[in-house]
Amino acid sequence: LGSSSSVPFTSIFSQLFMTVVVPLIIGQIVRRYIKDWLERKKPPFGAISSCVLLMIIYTTFCDTFANPNIDLDKFSLIIIVFIIFSVQMSFMFLTFFFSTRNNSSFTPADTVAIIFCSTHKSLTLGIPMLKIVFAGYEHLSLISVPLLIYHPAQILLGSLLVPTIKSWMVSRQK
Repeated sequence: LGSSSSVPFTSIFSQLFMTVVVPLIIGQIVRRYIKDWLERKKPPFGAISSCVLLMIIYTTFCDTFANPNIDLDKFSLIIIVFIIFSVQMSFMFLTFFFSTRNNSSFTPADTVAIIFCSTHKSLTLGIPMLKIVFAGYEHLSLISVPLLIYHPAQILLGSLLVPTIKSWMVSRQK
């Protein structure tokens, strides 16, 4: 197109490393030393992580749709939703197809785990990555819309497919 741009790879990778990898490593190291205490006290990490996830989703939605520069009409939003649901269903079908082939050594339980885990992406990792990679970009809100739709779509589709997949798994295990 006759234009060029420079991408600060070193800066992006160092910020991603500090945002994602370092907290993971620190958490694993700290966990080793306080594991017994955590098992005795049983803090409500499930409720805490759900609240943090809701807060991240809420603030991201607010940041995205409060931005006056977001130029997203209703028709475009509907098209994006349709594309994301289609992509999600396609990924789930492909993982089901490949994990249930005759030469596959996966059990039905493995297949269910593959379907749900391999196609799921989270806002908690995606939004910080977008903010780092596209720092200072004025249309960051617009770029985050597909991820904002993908995350609830995977939860909705997963919950709708659970009865069907459960009955498939039970019939296969017999």
